[in-house]
Amino acid sequence: MDTSDSPTVAINGCTFVGTFQHESAKYPRALEFFYGIPYATAQRFRPAEPLPPSEALGVYSASLPAHIQPIPMAQFPTAESPLTLNVFRPSGSTSPLRYQVDDAERQALKNLPVVVYVHGGAFNFGYPLERDLASFMAWSRQPIIVASISYRLGALGFLAGASETQELNLGLKDQRLALEWLRENIGYFGGDADNITLLGASAGAHSSRRVLTYFLAPPLQVGHHMLNPSPFPFHKAILESGSPTARSVLSPLHARTVSQMLQLQAYALNQPLESLPVDSVIDASFALYAMNHTAVTWPFQPVIDGPNGVIPDLPLNLWRQFVDSGRAKDMSIITGFCSHEGTTFAPQHASTSAEFRAFFQKLIPSLSADDLDALELLYPDPHIHPDSPYRQPPGIGGPQKRSYGAQFRRIHQAYGHYAYICPVLHTAHTLSRAGARVYLYEYAPLSAPFTAASHGDQTSAVTLEMNALEATPGLKAMAKEMNYRWTSFCASPTGTLNGDDEQEAWPVFRSPLGDDGSAAALSGAGIGELLVFGEGNDEAAGGKSLGTPVKTRKLTDRELEQCRFWWDRMELSQGMGERGTASAWLKA
Repeated sequence: MDTSDSPTVAINGCTFVGTFQHESAKYPRALEFFYGIPYATAQRFRPAEPLPPSEALGVYSASLPAHIQPIPMAQFPTAESPLTLNVFRPSGSTSPLRYQVDDAERQALKNLPVVVYVHGGAFNFGYPLERDLASFMAWSRQPIIVASISYRLGALGFLAGASETQELNLGLKDQRLALEWLRENIGYFGGDADNITLLGASAGAHSSRRVLTYFLAPPLQVGHHMLNPSPFPFHKAILESGSPTARSVLSPLHARTVSQMLQLQAYALNQPLESLPVDSVIDASFALYAMNHTAVTWPFQPVIDGPNGVIPDLPLNLWRQFVDSGRAKDMSIITGFCSHEGTTFAPQHASTSAEFRAFFQKLIPSLSADDLDALELLYPDPHIHPDSPYRQPPGIGGPQKRSYGAQFRRIHQAYGHYAYICPVLHTAHTLSRAGARVYLYEYAPLSAPFTAASHGDQTSAVTLEMNALEATPGLKAMAKEMNYRWTSFCASPTGTLNGDDEQEAWPVFRSPLGDDGSAAALSGAGIGELLVFGEGNDEAAGGKSLGTPVKTRKLTDRELEQCRFWWDRMELSQGMGERGTASAWLKA
């Protein structure tokens, strides 16, 4: 293989040969890409085995995207093994002929901050290159390196509900192996292993728009690694639209998990999953996922895997241990939510209050009749209360071609709070009270098809993807504000923003609540403050309003009331869903 005109990286007798991308109007920095680097071998339903660089790999072509992990309806070639990762770095030159390892410009690009992106997709979908990571780093004011990793998904990565000897959370364990590989080897690419940011993409099932950065995997997954008693020595994380308490983290013996395992076996015609062709496993997995999609009771999710596991206890209990350990004081995080997180997931034609109750009863079986009554009061039925904020207009923001049931807005708001917004605010509250540096945001621009700021809508804005933004000047202006703050956070060793101008650039969030969840008598900068990006913008929904690129606001009493309701009941979606099994939900 002729490597004279290609960027190369040599590690332990192996030479990885990448490819070069010129700078342009859409990518204002020359870049080098190294695709499909193998970091582990994977045998079905067994823990992956590390695959360190060695002479056995020889001269390894990393110039084209590799296979992805098997997923339903994959648009690219798939394979179960090996597990791979990608590394993208800035170039010191404008010509590939000058991209040699001993180039003086290359030597100057050393010890760069590293952003590790772990893709989202409800643990069943997605792939490492789903977002424009090149754009994210090309627009960064400071040079940074970005890595993205693959991990096993669906039944291959998160099978649970069978025997006690079953290997659990294989997908999360894959991520940890990838992060270990990067810690050991990212220095050869010019990265600083001591300045890593974990970026978690939105973990809900959504369109191809996703989140990016060295954020700890999808927010849920990032949070699980953060709370693990044996954490990686990272101090910065970005958790977009998620947290380790988001949605459900059940026991492998929970009735839902066991039932879904039996259903999977039935879809697979009771053939041994270990020996089935991979396409048959994926087809059976997708059939089970589709059956549970409307109720949002997705199969193949992380579960509590006990002592020495990735999630050894209920996330609420792990939060207590994390705070008690004192590690929070060294953490800096960005976290936030989209204004209408639940639109993509709520049943669009629900029309009666009985359907509202039934949706949440199935989603959280341990909710009592009293809980459901309180839920109905918190989100007033538009059939009964003429002034209910959940009355459904013809479309969320104005006239639209599609019609929705009278309960759609009510359900999607309540589900968005349960699954994403309130868990995000719980994370921000807990870390803030424990001494961490927390930056909180809301993504507000309205987009099609719901005329809403739906789950995952922020992805192309964070990456400043010009192909998606060039026709929308208001979104472009907002995206520049987001990319600047995300990349500045990643570039800073401690996650601070803009030195003396930090509080103006982004106020450090201070929770307005006390340790017991009650309103606290606090004063000073940052109390309950967050940044709102794109308020009033409707360009992606077909409108012409540019909105406000960025502004500061405070959490409202209404938001805090909703959070207290859901925080008080988080343990009903963890473990066996029983009351009294978690530590006090806020005490620090």
